[in-house]
This record gives sequence, structure tokens and C-alpha cells, in this order.
Amino acid sequence: MPKKGKKETRVLFIIGALAFSIFALSACTVTSETESAPTAANTVTNSAVDQFIGTVTGYGVETQGYGGDNENTVYVDNKRVDLDLIWPYSAGCMERELVQDKAFASARDALEKTLPIGQRVLVVLSNFENGEWVGDRSKGFVHILQDKDTPEVTPPADSVNERLVLTGYWVPHGMGIEFDAYTFNATYGNFNADYLSQKQEEYLPYILEAGNKARTNQAGAIPICSTLALDYEIDAFYNGLSFSRDEEEETRLWWIERNKPVNCRDGDGDGICFER
Repeated sequence: MPKKGKKETRVLFIIGALAFSIFALSACTVTSETESAPTAANTVTNSAVDQFIGTVTGYGVETQGYGGDNENTVYVDNKRVDLDLIWPYSAGCMERELVQDKAFASARDALEKTLPIGQRVLVVLSNFENGEWVGDRSKGFVHILQDKDTPEVTPPADSVNERLVLTGYWVPHGMGIEFDAYTFNATYGNFNADYLSQKQEEYLPYILEAGNKARTNQAGAIPICSTLALDYEIDAFYNGLSFSRDEEEETRLWWIERNKPVNCRDGDGDGICFER
């Protein structure tokens, strides 16, 4: 073959090799970028739906109508969170109108001291189970965070919900909690798990224990609750006693009337006939 033909063949071969190399490098680069990008599945797996970290930005404001804030409402990063399984202490005082306003004011003071604006917190939502919501999405438990965004005590212990109950201005409250607020020596302990989510079941024993400690220590407003409960028991006792006496007298008169002789003339109703 002539030298010129060999030279052209060599040039074509080099050009072909360079083209193949560039294509191969481009393909590698595309594959590498695709593999390094996070998939949708990984993103979902790495995000916790039932909890988040944020900063306290506000408290609930009473509003009229459905969907308004409650006394146990706080806002974390402007998201509504209703402190679960607790309520201002008036719920444990039989909702006497006389103490309503003071009760809610005292409960709010305790809330603002325990959970100040600007506090960094962990929010654990109550009703997310097995990948789906099983109740109100705003209900939850709040934990104070220390350095490096870690709670001082591992959850479910030491939530703000629990701390508020310990003040004596809040009480355990919610469906499933069995407690007789009308009994002076009542204690917390019994509950019906059928009304609770799994997360609520984890937190409730700590909240009930806090309720019993507050009652033992007569903390906060508990003495008022106890006095009202005792008053109710005393009133109920005397009302029952009075009813019993009235019933006894009614029964006595009935028997007198029943046992009267047919032709008896009883002037004063004592069952004695033909008195002079």
C-alpha cells in the first residue's frame, strides 16, 4: 500500500479512538451524577413525619367557632401544637364558674414560664402510626432541647406536658383517663387504652404519675381542687341523709295509712283512731 494511504488510515483510526473515548467519558459522568443524587425513597425514609424540631413562637388565643385555639395550644415555628393529655386545672375542679377565669390565667402563667417564647424544642406528634394519621394532627408532646438539640431526659419522660402537670395548675385530661374529680382522695392510674394512640400510651404513665405527685404535694391550685371535692362529698352526704330521712318519713306515713281500720277517724295522723 502507498505511504499516503497508510497515513490517511492512521488518521482515521486516531479520530475514531478519540471519539469513542469522549463518548465513554460522557457516559461515565452522567451515570455518576445519577447515582449520587438522592432518590425519593431515601428522602421519605430519612424524614420523621411524627416529630420535628423548632422554636416556640406563640401561644393559643381564644377564638370563637370551630377550629379556634384552645387553652393548651402553642405554636412552634408558627405550626399549631395542642399539648396532649393535659388541661388547665379547672377541669379537675368540676368546672366551677367561680374559679374559671383564675384557673385559666394561672395555667397560662405556668405555661409561659415552663415554655417561653424562643425556646428550642422537640415536638412529638401523638397520632401518626404505621405510616398514617389516626387522629388530630396538631396534638403532641413537647420536649425542651439543650445543646446540640438533645433533650435533657430521653423521651417519653420529662415532656413539657408532664412538667406542667407537676406545677399543679394543669391536670391529666382526655378520653381514656379514669379519674373521679368529685372524690377528695382520688388518684390517677387507670386508663382505657382503646381510646389512646400508641404514642399516647407511652406518655400517659408519666403524666399520670406527675398528677399524683402534684396531689401529694398539694402543688399550685390542687388545694382548691381538693377543697371543692371535699365540699362536694360533704354536700352529697347531707343531701343523701336528708333524702333518706324524707323517704323514711314517707314510708312511715304510708304504713300508718295502710294499716288504719276502715272506719277509723284519725284527727292528727298518728294512727290512733277516735282520739278525744
